Amino acid sequence: MLNYDSKLTGIRIMQRRKEKGLTQEQLSKKLNISKNHLSNIERGNNVPTLTFLINLCNILGETPDYYILGIISGKTNEIENLIRQLPQSEQKTVLTLLETYINCLHNR
Repeated sequence: MLNYDSKLTGIRIMQRRKEKGLTQEQLSKKLNISKNHLSNIERGNNVPTLTFLINLCNILGETPDYYILGIISGKTNEIENLIRQLPQSEQKTVLTLLETYINCLHNR
């Protein structure tokens, strides 16, 4: 069963935008939407349309799966392989760190 979380989608968009060095104003111009609309999507108040997602992927990269579900294209196996190289106690530490990080993102 898949669950959609608009706040997580917004966080992924915001993080990717910042990684690319774009402001909300710059990205909204490229997407041909208002800065206010982009801000609402990034805060999880608005759900992005399919057209928005396609345009976003063309500008920022990744796939709709990444923004909607958090599925990292091509990197998932890399991440899993790196974690598997750690001793089990260290794997638990990484899991705790990731959970803490995700909780912090939810509480912004």
